[in-house]
Amino acid sequence: MAKKIHIAGEEDLFHDAISDRLARAGAILTAEGEEAELVVSLDEGISGDIAVLPAHVEGGDASLVIRIHDLLIPDEANEWGPSDIHELASIIRNGETATNLSEFIPRHWLHVRDATDALSLLIMADTGGMPVGKLDMAGRRAWRPEEIIDELAILWGRFTDALNYSHTTESLSSIPSPVPDSTGESVTRPDLGPLHEALRELGSDGWHPLVPMRVALMEVFAHAEN
Repeated sequence: MAKKIHIAGEEDLFHDAISDRLARAGAILTAEGEEAELVVSLDEGISGDIAVLPAHVEGGDASLVIRIHDLLIPDEANEWGPSDIHELASIIRNGETATNLSEFIPRHWLHVRDATDALSLLIMADTGGMPVGKLDMAGRRAWRPEEIIDELAILWGRFTDALNYSHTTESLSSIPSPVPDSTGESVTRPDLGPLHEALRELGSDGWHPLVPMRVALMEVFAHAEN
C-alpha cells in the first residue's frame, strides 16, 4: 500500500523537487497532516516525523533530522544552499573577470536530484526500518571556487561557440580534461558515515551521489538563459 505523506513547509523549489520525487516513488501526498501516515517538515518551526533542513538552520523537532549541506538547485539561488555557483555563473555569462574568489570557500556541492533520491529512500522506508537521530547530507568531495570558475568558463565558451557557429578546428578536436581532484585549501567534510550506513540498511549501495558537476553547471547556465 502506498504511503500517505504530508510535506509541511513553504512551497519553494526544494518543496517542489521532493514532492515530485516522492510522487514518482509511489507516495500519496496529502494536503493536510492529519490525513498522512508520515509528516515531513521542511521548516524548523513545524514538527514532523522527519525534519529536512538546510545545514545552517538549527532545530528540527523530529525523530529523524536530515541536515543538507551545500545544496545546488540549478534553477536559481535559494535559501536551501549557498548562492556561490549562481554568482560565479553570472560573472562568466557577463564576460567579467572573477577577481573576488577569496570571498568564496570550498564547498561539498550536492545536486538536488541526488539529495531527493536519497531522501525518497529514507522517507519511504518501512516504519521499523527508518533510522533515527541526525544525518548529514553533502557531496563527497570539496570544490574550490577556482575549480568551479574554470569549469564554468570552459562550458560557457563551448556554448557560445556553438551558438555563434564560431568553433575552430582546435575547439572541435580538443578533448575535455578530466575534472581534477580537489587540491589546495582543505575543508572539513560533514560526517557522511551515518547517512551511508542508513542507506545501506535500506538495501541501497549507500551514499553515492551520481550527478556530475559539469552536468550541474550546464543546468545552471540553461536555467539562466530561460
